[in-house]
Amino acid sequence: RFYWSLFFKRYNVKLYLFWHKYSNDHIALSDAINDAGGISVLWQMAFDGIPFSECQSSVDITFNYSEFSSSLETLQKSNIKQRVIVGYPKDYVPALLKDRAREVREQLQANGAEKIVFVIDENSADDDRWHTGHTLQQDNYRFILEKVLETPWLGVIFKPKAAKTLRKRLGPVDKLLCEAEETGRCYIYESSGRHTTSAPPILAGLSADLCIHGHLSAGTAALECALEGLPTLLIDREGTPFSKLNELPKDKVIFKDWPSAIDAVMEHFSTPGGIPDFGDWSSIINELDPFRDGLAAKRIGDYLHWLIQGYDQGLDKETIMENAAVRYRKLWGEDKVLSLKGN
Repeated sequence: RFYWSLFFKRYNVKLYLFWHKYSNDHIALSDAINDAGGISVLWQMAFDGIPFSECQSSVDITFNYSEFSSSLETLQKSNIKQRVIVGYPKDYVPALLKDRAREVREQLQANGAEKIVFVIDENSADDDRWHTGHTLQQDNYRFILEKVLETPWLGVIFKPKAAKTLRKRLGPVDKLLCEAEETGRCYIYESSGRHTTSAPPILAGLSADLCIHGHLSAGTAALECALEGLPTLLIDREGTPFSKLNELPKDKVIFKDWPSAIDAVMEHFSTPGGIPDFGDWSSIINELDPFRDGLAAKRIGDYLHWLIQGYDQGLDKETIMENAAVRYRKLWGEDKVLSLKGN
């Protein structure tokens, strides 16, 4: 805290914007920016379906997807002065990726894929006490790959969370992946950044007829696809009974294992017009993002701009925050900024 307090004061930093709330470091940084008369701002990067103590935060302002996401902050006893409802920050992305997605889809179709499934995983670690083990993650590939190899009209796209280590973690299942790739009906995004695969989930989703997230305990990638209106399934193998996502329809969105999910997918593809409401999140989608207009990032940018304007005008921190809240409420609704007192 002392280091960052001196840093912020020396360079006259007044806004500290970040997403990583998963350690206690951000609390020291928030205190440090406060020492400089500045404002700490956290934007929600991932979807949480239930409150987690390790997601607790202490900041001046949060940008949350929805009132539901904001409510989790209360349940996990976060210390936040303003919670601003903005929607999903990456909702502008689909319009930029449709041409690239079409290229991959046409590539698989040229090799006989009439229906395409997009599969999402959540990485794994060597020690399954702290993460899902490799065996559980191998199932995210094995079942659908076996079905692709036996079904000449079926294609699959994978967007692994951590592509760098995927082949090693797959173990014997990597042989199935290679066989499927040879058919030309299997595509995998393997280009990677420092930690995770470079491609956003929606890029793969836009190429497919159906999306499957192999987990319910985590759901950001699935939400990204569902917000675009893509049929999206969740497989609750770990068991997460209290997640918000568990309110979605059983056997149409939520499945307990891969075999039952694949059987339902094949029935859906074989049914003229498909199974009604298959993969449909409309029953709760408004609670997950009340906007869905592609403007979430703009709302965040506007709010930050108003905060900076306040400092340019020589106003104090509390006045700046209150002025920004008033402007935002006038534009987007009285219920879109929640204060520490909940009004």
